[in-house]
Amino acid sequence: MNPSRLTTATVAARIPYVNAAPFYALWSDAPFAVRNLPPRDLGREAEAGTVDLGLMAAGDFLRMKDRFEMLAPMGVAARGPVLSVLLFSRRPANALGDALISVTPETSTSIRLLKLLLNVRRSLPNVRFVRGLEPSQADGLLQIGDTAMRTRNRPPEGFVHTLDLGADWLEWTGLPFVYATWVVRSTLDPALKTELRSFLEASLAAGLATLPEIARRETGPGWSAAEVEGYLRRFNYRFGPEELQGLARFESLLAEHGLLVAD
Repeated sequence: MNPSRLTTATVAARIPYVNAAPFYALWSDAPFAVRNLPPRDLGREAEAGTVDLGLMAAGDFLRMKDRFEMLAPMGVAARGPVLSVLLFSRRPANALGDALISVTPETSTSIRLLKLLLNVRRSLPNVRFVRGLEPSQADGLLQIGDTAMRTRNRPPEGFVHTLDLGADWLEWTGLPFVYATWVVRSTLDPALKTELRSFLEASLAAGLATLPEIARRETGPGWSAAEVEGYLRRFNYRFGPEELQGLARFESLLAEHGLLVAD
């Protein structure tokens, strides 16, 4: 076997969310440098040239396809509700015209998806999206990841409606939604890409084989191990034709409505 060509000069970004945990089963022995970054920061660092690969938010990958390519048909996708990409609101989603939506600073994909669901699917007028507003200042609150999981059972006072963006997308398009995909910088040496792909596939296989153990370790959202395991099993980590079709549909809608640009 040829010796590994991977070194700490290759920088991988890790999204520290529960739903990505199965990918990281072997990362304690990763043959590359690792940085923990939420989705939007990952996209910014990749764009700045300081990250070579990672589980990149779909919205960022689609706007940086000139610099990054899919490392493998893997990532985080689901058909229907995911319980961790949520809009909490004071009014039903269909009544959010003229609403002010507070958006988590961590999102790159869900903000674009929400704009499609409110502005395009529902044709709502004058919806404004502002990052990091206090709930008291907003009509709606977009949260993702572990924060959304924690908030789901205890939304802020007055936020009596919850829209699961994955469920809404499925109802609208009939397709699964791809939240993030594994990508690598296109200019990286092909031999390195092959080695990275093999490591990632082995790590995911190890993670999926030990989901109950992973679930027991993921206590951040305050859920029981059984609840976390059930949550993890909602996701497809390897993409088939439907996931790729869902990603293509998302890309075409973003392009049609001018949402591929950096936000």
